[in-house]
Amino acid sequence: TSMDTKQTHKAHRVRKAGASAKKKQQKTKNAEKNNPKAFAMQSAQRADRMARRKAELDEKKFHVPMADRTPKVAPPIVVAVAGPPQSGKSTLIKSLVRRYTKHTLSEIRGPVTVVSGKHQRLTFMECSNDISAMTDLAKVADLVILTIDASFGFEMETFEFLNLLQTHGMPKVMGVLTHLDGFKDNKRLKVVKKNFKHRFWTEVYDGAKLFYLSGVENGRYLDREILNLSRFVSIVKLRPLAWRSTHPYMLADRVQDLTDPEALAANPKANRTVALYGYLRGTHMKGHDRVHIPGAGDYQLDQTEKLADPCPIPDKERKRLDERHKLIYAPMSEVNGVMYDKDAVYIDIRKNAHEEKAEEGEGERMLSELQKVDTISDRLASQQFSLFSGAKPVTADSVRRPAMFDEAVDGQDDGDSDSDADSDADLSDSTVDGQESRAISLNDGSDSEDDILQRVGASDSDDSDNDDTSDSQSTARLAPIHTGVKRVNLMELVYGTTEDGSLASSVDTDDRIKPVSAGGEIDESNLRKFFITNPGDSDDEEGSADEGEDDAGDFEDLEAGSGSEDEKSGSGSDDGASGSDDDESEEEENEFGLPADKMKKLKNKFDRVYDSDDEDGEKKDFYQQQKDVLQKYVDDTRTEMDELATINYRWAGEYVKVVIEDMPYEFMQGLDPTLPIVLGGISNEEGLSLITLRIKRHRWYPKILKTGDPIVVSVGWRRFQTIPTYFMNDRIKNRMLKYTPEHLHCSAAIYSPYIQPGTGFCAYYMKRAHNFGVAATGTVLENSQAIDVVKKIKLTGLPEKIHKHTAYIKRMFNTSLEVAKFEGAAIKTVSGIRGQVKKAFGNNGVFRATFEDRIKASDIVFLRAFHTIPIKKFYNPITSLLSVTYMRTIAEIRRSKNLAVPNKKDSHYKPIERVVKRFNPVRVPKALEAELPFKSKTKQVKTNNPARAVVLDKEDKRVADLLGQINLLHKDKTKKRREKVQKQKDAYAVKRRAEEAEADARRQKKRKTFFRREGQNQKTPNVAKD
Repeated sequence: TSMDTKQTHKAHRVRKAGASAKKKQQKTKNAEKNNPKAFAMQSAQRADRMARRKAELDEKKFHVPMADRTPKVAPPIVVAVAGPPQSGKSTLIKSLVRRYTKHTLSEIRGPVTVVSGKHQRLTFMECSNDISAMTDLAKVADLVILTIDASFGFEMETFEFLNLLQTHGMPKVMGVLTHLDGFKDNKRLKVVKKNFKHRFWTEVYDGAKLFYLSGVENGRYLDREILNLSRFVSIVKLRPLAWRSTHPYMLADRVQDLTDPEALAANPKANRTVALYGYLRGTHMKGHDRVHIPGAGDYQLDQTEKLADPCPIPDKERKRLDERHKLIYAPMSEVNGVMYDKDAVYIDIRKNAHEEKAEEGEGERMLSELQKVDTISDRLASQQFSLFSGAKPVTADSVRRPAMFDEAVDGQDDGDSDSDADSDADLSDSTVDGQESRAISLNDGSDSEDDILQRVGASDSDDSDNDDTSDSQSTARLAPIHTGVKRVNLMELVYGTTEDGSLASSVDTDDRIKPVSAGGEIDESNLRKFFITNPGDSDDEEGSADEGEDDAGDFEDLEAGSGSEDEKSGSGSDDGASGSDDDESEEEENEFGLPADKMKKLKNKFDRVYDSDDEDGEKKDFYQQQKDVLQKYVDDTRTEMDELATINYRWAGEYVKVVIEDMPYEFMQGLDPTLPIVLGGISNEEGLSLITLRIKRHRWYPKILKTGDPIVVSVGWRRFQTIPTYFMNDRIKNRMLKYTPEHLHCSAAIYSPYIQPGTGFCAYYMKRAHNFGVAATGTVLENSQAIDVVKKIKLTGLPEKIHKHTAYIKRMFNTSLEVAKFEGAAIKTVSGIRGQVKKAFGNNGVFRATFEDRIKASDIVFLRAFHTIPIKKFYNPITSLLSVTYMRTIAEIRRSKNLAVPNKKDSHYKPIERVVKRFNPVRVPKALEAELPFKSKTKQVKTNNPARAVVLDKEDKRVADLLGQINLLHKDKTKKRREKVQKQKDAYAVKRRAEEAEADARRQKKRKTFFRREGQNQKTPNVAKD
């Protein structure tokens, strides 16, 4: 048998990268150029078709160019893993984390950050099956992996999340098919994959990546399939989104409660001081910005601090990552036995069965003692110390807390510091030009506020002196000192200090205007860092001041690109020469006799026209030029902002700690690590106003939306409940709609904070009542303080007096004042006679009206008008991370109280009964009829008499009887013939069925015999080999 089998060789693999591939490319690099005929198209039709195809592919690549504001050290890419329950989300994250870091996570709790490459990090976040969590995560996710259970099919959670992504900025989306090991038939599996792929393409886009995970081994997916998925995740290209690139935001991966334990012991429901940790994304964030936490509300940052990156990118270029560089940072999940909770750090000390009864070691004993921590008041109660020898000991009861004044800072709410480096930084920040800010308290309770202020001011001035011999200074230094973090004093930097070292200030004035000191020197290099000026100012301070004579060219808007290259003044030479000297030298060398600035503009114009080609000589198209211009603005802005690093700004890409005070206690009490905590900046989005939306009911939502029903709107960072008023604009007025159209867009007016026009939003009801949750989607049109929405109103009245074309109408108005408001309005009767309101008649609401024809007393007169309705100003943020309070719809209230829908008889549709009116015949007098012409006279139409009975004679009767008998015999004969034919057909059908059954039995027997023989033939060679 070994002779029969042919030897198989491994196929040759052509190198696509490396030295061998480059060498081959060099050989064939100029082949087409040297011999163009060999590479020419043989068919003109094929050449045309290929040219069209290439043009179409190039057009598909074009999109609106956007500036990429990603920082140099980019933050980790947020990868959201979403899908219905039991679809394999946690298993997928564990498998990917195992692939990147060789760590096995027992449970996924909160964000998990890993180093995925030499220049990339990933943050995995599992999306729970909650529409609030899905909405928040859709706003920050850069890449979405949708898990689909192939054994069950697509579920509504997948489509809901896709719709949320589309309204809040569509990121990259990948699909993963799980539970494929349940398909045993390969043909059936192939069909299922194809159907899922095309359905997935319909919802996302044609060509979207869909991966197949065939099975699970040891609690993880197969390594080869996870490797394939991880490669695509690592090379994904992200398109910048406008909303995220213009707003700072942070996905918190750790939450810590910094509230004083004594305050919690006194009042467990007191507001908390919470620290949030995470990577800052988007744009920069100031120290005390206003932020919004979806599900918690608006807050002001109390402290913002940069921390060391817990999951840094490798420090230098490497071919591959070593094990020590494959970092993982998951504070909420248990990694290596350590897990962070909202108020503690848990260290899992694993013991074997035989070690449980053993004595505790020194480290374990120390950990157990650390857990028995008393409060600060309990530890200080028994402590005492003496300031001077022989003095009375000072205890905790006799110490007064130091006073904090305007120099005190906001970063001292927590009693402990994160690290020694942080404390050193605080000490260094609290000193400006060798002066320390100290708050000294020596009073015994009898001093007034003025005495305390004078003592503090004296201590500040005395600290600058170096003479330590004075007794008062010694007493001040030995007093309790509270050193705080001092803000950078801009007034001191601008106006300097006095000769004796103290800050120049006016003691007599209250407005604290600081004069310029005569002998003080101002450090301009430090001062320039706090202002954004012309880019040339950073290189040379003197040269740029003299060169730029034009006032319009002193400043440059880097983002908008208002300052072009040819208008930008020079920044001076490197040796510090002035701009005037440079101008003189250029004028001497100028052979055309033109001014220097004119020559510079001409040279820049010449360079733009003739030097636009790149190094290879390929001219850039308009699309690439626009991308280069946008990128240049971003690079220039980044260069300028790098010089402002000393200001209290936190830049995108940094790992920051944000402290928020006055956080409700429900935030920490109900903290769930599986729910995303997003912190987004809202610099100019706090004021409430009326917002106009363009909205459309989702095609999968089964019911239309009703005006007045409260609905939850998710737009920007916010999720809030509001009462919309739907309307349609007919180019004249905004007419209110009671219900949204079936398949059309309409407008809606809501009351909410300011929203940038063009922002997408989605709407859903707080209580899910249907299978699909997203009720409507749309965009924001405008912000305004007033929106006029009108509603149709129909007033009816009856005629009181009728005189030719004039009539007096009653029961339409009640007073003459109401009539005066509608003077000149158009009215109409039911029969279609038009009229106009003239003047009031009396004080009971009767008015005079004129019509185009005489009306009858039975006519009903109605007036069609439009009434402006007020927009309901209702704004209720959905605090899903706190206690949720929301407004119910009218239907929900009736359902909960078991109330029936009000039944109004007048609102019922009644069948229209139209009585046929019969008119009397026209009677013409005989005298008049005699004078009429013949065609106008009444015609007397005579009708024939009814048919009379025919009496037959004997001969006719005999013939009629004979014909009747013949017809009877013919009918009977035809009936018998039909019955005979039907019996023959039934007998033939029975015979055919018997023959078919016999033929089927023969075919079945023949088939079984054939397959039995084939099976025996296939088993015979295997037996021979054995």
